[in-house]
Amino acid sequence: MRFHTFLKAVGTGPKGNKHLSREEMKEAMGMMLDGSAIPEQTAAFLLGWRVMAEDKNELLGAIDAMNACIKQSPVKNSIEIGYPLDGKIKALPIMLLSAHMLPKLPIVVHGDRTQPSKLGFNPKDFYENMKLASNIHYFDRANFFPELSKLTDLRRALGLRTAFNTIEKLHNVAQSDFALIGMHHLPYFDLYKELYGPYYKRLIIVKGSEGTPEVLKKTKILVVEGEHSHYLPIDPADYDLEPFEAKIELSLPEMLKQLENPTKQILGYARLNAALLLYAADKAPSIEEAFITLKSNYEKLCKKHLKD
Repeated sequence: MRFHTFLKAVGTGPKGNKHLSREEMKEAMGMMLDGSAIPEQTAAFLLGWRVMAEDKNELLGAIDAMNACIKQSPVKNSIEIGYPLDGKIKALPIMLLSAHMLPKLPIVVHGDRTQPSKLGFNPKDFYENMKLASNIHYFDRANFFPELSKLTDLRRALGLRTAFNTIEKLHNVAQSDFALIGMHHLPYFDLYKELYGPYYKRLIIVKGSEGTPEVLKKTKILVVEGEHSHYLPIDPADYDLEPFEAKIELSLPEMLKQLENPTKQILGYARLNAALLLYAADKAPSIEEAFITLKSNYEKLCKKHLKD
């Protein structure tokens, strides 16, 4: 009966709905994750919660409950890339290619069966269908966070975006010191700063391609270090890169083919995103200087793929 209290908070209607406190949401999320709430209740709550505007304290409470379930496996000196688990459908996961230019940097990604609403391709699909760079540490959520992974069928049955989409990109499964997370909408700069800034020495928030932290066009990033943060602009034109068109939906085989046989333009963007990773991991004082230091590794990758 306790869960009915939480359902009433999000499902009574405009006059009766109210936001839960951080502790209340931690309890509600815990009940959804451990199965104390039956699937029908979980589905009803997720829909009601989605209709209400996202609230920072509720999301913090949900993350508190999620963190209590996650089985961490430390990877020293690593950086975590927070990909959206509804996947990509128009642009390549360029940073998987960037990893080849950064052999000494441990890179952490996690994946699961694709989530709604986009139902594209996330790191799990690429891990299972191609050979990733040896410095990529892939974690399957079915293993380190089965409680959330088990809700995939329910989420797919709903077929809609829920608040989970906002808070499932970063799990700090490897206790990484550094992380990147992407988003579409400007208010998420402040939201992700509040949600994830305390967990990392340096967090980079990117208004990137398809809600990922990958740079494929002129954009800006927010650099968060403790209580301090500042914005930085990134323009591919400053690195002599032509605009990357990502308007047509691609199948997984098409993405894999382009990753395995990249063009010079794709390799150029891989270099730019590798520079972003180096800067995010505090291995370079700026993206510009990181880009320069990667010239040799970039040329080696070009020699390997651009034989003509």
